[in-house]
Amino acid sequence: MTDSVETRNFFPALQRNVTATASGSEVVSYSSDLGNGGPILTLIHGYPQSAFIWRHLIPLLQPKISLFIPELPGYGISSPISAGTGEHTKRAVGRALLDTLSQVFGTTSGAAPRKVILGGHDRGARICHRLAVDATHPDQSSIYDELNLTVEGTIMLDILPTKSQWDLFSVPAIGQGYFHWPLLANVELAVPMIQGFGVGNWVRGACLRLAGSAEDSKVRIMSEDAVETYVACFEREGTVKWTCEDYKAGAAKEVEEQKDDLKQGRRVECPALVMFSREKLGQGGKLDVEGVWRGTAGQQKDQWFGDGVEAEVVGVEGGRGHYLPEEAFDVVGEAIIKFLERLKL
Repeated sequence: MTDSVETRNFFPALQRNVTATASGSEVVSYSSDLGNGGPILTLIHGYPQSAFIWRHLIPLLQPKISLFIPELPGYGISSPISAGTGEHTKRAVGRALLDTLSQVFGTTSGAAPRKVILGGHDRGARICHRLAVDATHPDQSSIYDELNLTVEGTIMLDILPTKSQWDLFSVPAIGQGYFHWPLLANVELAVPMIQGFGVGNWVRGACLRLAGSAEDSKVRIMSEDAVETYVACFEREGTVKWTCEDYKAGAAKEVEEQKDDLKQGRRVECPALVMFSREKLGQGGKLDVEGVWRGTAGQQKDQWFGDGVEAEVVGVEGGRGHYLPEEAFDVVGEAIIKFLERLKL
């Protein structure tokens, strides 16, 4: 890389924005606007990546819909949240991203409301899940009125609901594969351990350990020096700590939030597209991912979609692993375009 990762323009075809938010985070994002007041698709990355994970999908999606692609606060490029509790919960980070989107697209300047499709992968998909649930429930939805935004759909790549994922750790093979969840949630232990192991070793290992068995999956992940870009982000001061804070928030606090959601009947009420790796998240077909989402799988009886919601749950085949935006960008891109067409926005 010829320039530093925090100032690098990953996507020359898009506008690069730096936005101060009410959360205290200065959020870097990339955007394109078709200029017709039409819908905006967010693409929110996960761990341990940056927005660069979307590089293969952008050329497929940019002609179809306006895009908003943020760098997660605390992940090496956007600064961490400092206002309020300073916790990196999915709700707090999600609201910082909505604040950024509103400023970038000027939605509070008296224009007609902009429609948003919440899309994300991994931790970014969990933010989308949180925001999609909040969007239709009065105790949390006022921010959408304030920012003049309406949520029309959500796209979640390679996740189970957070509560369901923790519940499934009672299955030894699943708990072993997700060892990093409880490790990273213990911030005080995880930070020095990762630093002692070597940040670069940790990030490279994380990127390649969850890759699928397809012959070109690792090639796609490592293309354009992407993994080294992610390493550079994580080697910046504070990134390991703040990304661990993300996992800490995703433990007890967010599990309790989702338990309360289920108790109060708060579910995803907008059309949804869920895509997952059949080989990795689906445990080679042993785990009924669709059944978990729909509340019909074994002991997993939690219903995550509202009654009558159009929700498609698609297992990606062909040896593609966790990093679907890189490994299976062609399949994912086609599915997203078809989903957008079905929404008729």
